Amino acid sequence: MHRPLVLLILAIATISRVGNAAEVDYVRDIRPILQRHCYRCHGPDRQKSGLRLDIRSEAFKGGDGWGPSIVAGQASSSPLIELITAEDPDTRMPPDGDPLPARDIESLTAWVEQGAVWPDGVDTAKLENRRDHWSFQPLDPAEGDRCIDDFIDGKLSQVGLRRNPPEQPRILARRICFDLTGLPPDPDVVDAFIRDPDVGRLVDTLLASERYGERWAQHWLDVIRWAETVGFETNAERKNAWPYRDWVIDSLNNDKPYDQFVFEQIAGDTVGEDAALGFLVAGPANLPGQVGRDEAAMRGARQDELDEVIRTVSQGVLGLTIGCARCHDHKFDPITQRDYYAMQAVFAGLRYGTRRWRGPQNDDWSSQVPAARERVEGLQAELETHRRRHHLREPLSDVHSESFLPVTATAIRMRIAATTNGAPASLYEFEVWSKANDDDGKRVNVALASKGAIPSASSFALANQSRHFDNLVDGSVDRRQAYPWVAAQAGPAWFQIDFDAPATIDQVTFHRGASMPADFVIEALPAGGDAWRELVHSRDRFPRVDDARNPDRVQLASVSADQTKSILSLLADLRRAQSQLARLSAGPQVYAAAFDGEPDTTYVLHRGDAMQRRDPVDAAVPEFLGQLNLPAEATDPQRRIALARHLTDRDHPLTARVIVNRVWQHHFGTGLVQTPSDFGRMGAEPSHPELLDWLAAKFINDGWSLKKLHRLILTSQTWQQSSVPRDKALAIDAGSRLLWRYPPRRMEAEVIRDSILFISGKLNLEMGGPGFDFFNQRGGLSDYRPKQLFDQQGWRRMIYAHKVRMVTVDVFGAFDCPDAGQMKPQRTRSITPVQSLGLLNSPFVNRQAGFFADRLRKQAGDDLSEQIDVAFSLAFSRQPTVDERERLVQLASDHGLQQVCRILFNTSEFLFLQ
Repeated sequence: MHRPLVLLILAIATISRVGNAAEVDYVRDIRPILQRHCYRCHGPDRQKSGLRLDIRSEAFKGGDGWGPSIVAGQASSSPLIELITAEDPDTRMPPDGDPLPARDIESLTAWVEQGAVWPDGVDTAKLENRRDHWSFQPLDPAEGDRCIDDFIDGKLSQVGLRRNPPEQPRILARRICFDLTGLPPDPDVVDAFIRDPDVGRLVDTLLASERYGERWAQHWLDVIRWAETVGFETNAERKNAWPYRDWVIDSLNNDKPYDQFVFEQIAGDTVGEDAALGFLVAGPANLPGQVGRDEAAMRGARQDELDEVIRTVSQGVLGLTIGCARCHDHKFDPITQRDYYAMQAVFAGLRYGTRRWRGPQNDDWSSQVPAARERVEGLQAELETHRRRHHLREPLSDVHSESFLPVTATAIRMRIAATTNGAPASLYEFEVWSKANDDDGKRVNVALASKGAIPSASSFALANQSRHFDNLVDGSVDRRQAYPWVAAQAGPAWFQIDFDAPATIDQVTFHRGASMPADFVIEALPAGGDAWRELVHSRDRFPRVDDARNPDRVQLASVSADQTKSILSLLADLRRAQSQLARLSAGPQVYAAAFDGEPDTTYVLHRGDAMQRRDPVDAAVPEFLGQLNLPAEATDPQRRIALARHLTDRDHPLTARVIVNRVWQHHFGTGLVQTPSDFGRMGAEPSHPELLDWLAAKFINDGWSLKKLHRLILTSQTWQQSSVPRDKALAIDAGSRLLWRYPPRRMEAEVIRDSILFISGKLNLEMGGPGFDFFNQRGGLSDYRPKQLFDQQGWRRMIYAHKVRMVTVDVFGAFDCPDAGQMKPQRTRSITPVQSLGLLNSPFVNRQAGFFADRLRKQAGDDLSEQIDVAFSLAFSRQPTVDERERLVQLASDHGLQQVCRILFNTSEFLFLQ
């Protein structure tokens, strides 16, 4: 007998006699077994499958999503006993070596049956309190009259350092302008600031500029990896996604309070802010057509969609990786798998797609609907008059039936000469009905594969499509399946059905496929004959509205060629009128989260498997963060409103900390917390925890105003200090984390491109609307070719470029411009030769260098020295040194002024923020 079977029998026998067994003691009998055989994989150092057996609470809780591992008093229902007695070696525990000795199995089984008594105070380890992490605690702002510099100076003094002196006004003016607007300052702005270096006044001026929202919106779009394509293999375009980008820009320019900013992105439809809901569907998601039609594939795709929503909200707003609990409890933070699905339940009614975009533009569209409807009705009446005058039958319907005189036949075929849209012939289902039985009047479909009917066709679009061809005669229409028949090419095509036995038929029904037959004949092969008999043709039917055939190739019974052309012309007019009416009736559209009907029931999924549903859950947030206090029957809007209010509660420990840290990061290059989207236990500790809490509390007390936060930071001496390095300070704090100097950094791709356009004089400041294209196409699987030349639309700020996911933008992609494939809360800042080579050889940069040279000639005349002076003033906000002027004058004399401009675009002084 095999040993595993012996072990199983032993375990059963043990259970049966446990009533007579001596009492098993956990400390004496059980803990040594667990220590010898289990702790290596399920102890303090490792918890494979989420199971830990050295702490009572964890052992009874069980592993990842499969429930309690020990059921006291029920050994036969305890996974622990099942696993150590499993017959399958791939399932049995321990996984390596021999099975447990029989006496150990007997002891463990008896212990469970006796109630699995595990006394207090005997655990070999203490469970770490995951809730005592710093970011999960309430804000603890320092009291008294404090400022940013006090916190920074206090840290510096602990290591014997002090801040740098203030930066010179010229550099400071550039820093302020680039930080707040992403554009270099005009020389007049720099000159005025040098005369009166009032930082607060310049900051206020720039915060009031529309350029501010364009600059800072990009930071937020990076965090949520917003793009205008779906990602994945198809990467199809998401039309009308741009209103969300514009909404973010407008919100920032209007200093919308951050709590309201968050609320509207989660529940904006409840307050008329539809575009804001683009936030929830910013991530990648497969199109329905790219998802398998089986239940497992569709459920899995739905879970992937909702997972992207959870990640966007949790990482973007909370700075937590809640998505890590999709398949098991979070390995580090106090987030259970149940917490994950409870939060998913908040968004159970969400659908990816377009929705009506309410607002002033919506009212304008609605006012045009009556006239558009009147136009459609007038054309329909005129066409109906033509149909009646020529005695033509009604147009074909998508599911169409034709009746004819009874005929006994052995086969039937349909010859299609043309389709309405010129595409290859295609059908979903073809049914052939026998003459009604005189007794019960019921008809029988004789064209069923199950009854021996055999289909054949002139050609197939795909080599393997014949595998699905029987679906054409399976008696059902499942639109989730691939088209059963599509011809290989446009033009004449046919299919035929041979019956198992002669049948008397008098009706056919066909369901259109990818195209609709327009010119066709249906014929039968009479029993005992060899000549096909015509049953039905399309020449006596009025054309459909979607009939876009060439009028010269359309023949209608008893209708002249000129009259046919007139009819088809009216049909084209009707198509356009119907399209316009549908567009106006639907209203302006925005790609954003849509919510239709009641939310789906949400279940905990065993190991994240969509096909292994466990307990249903109600909408909630992770338990350690509080409660939403929602009834189980809460509607979709109620759920999202509750979540939005929870997130923006002034006592929430994370929301304000996370956004304040993001703002600090973009002003200093690095946040007070270096992991801006992970404030959990695997994230970094704050460099200045007291400062972070003070800033967060002040931010809330200032009405969640981002502009006030910017002003607070930029008017500090810490931000205004020089970036000059000092050897002693570098030896102590090489990364400038303690902020003994302002950390210089290379500017982002968008700032570099926008600055080139600004200095060349070609920057187009048009705001909003659909973006310009960087590539030859807006979406698709591959073959993206970067555009080399741009018109004025392509000279807009880079935030208005159509954002293609997973495709790197030509020369500026080398400057670490993210492709929206992943969340990018903090960009990398690489320095590579490719960047210099790209800038030197880019057709775009060289063309702008030519425009820059034209601008210099216009402003400075023909004097090369004056031209160089103006170039430096525009590019660097300073005058050149004597040596710089002499060298560049010589270069301009030898190779032209454009080459000077080209070099200036490629200097560190142009590319770096000091």
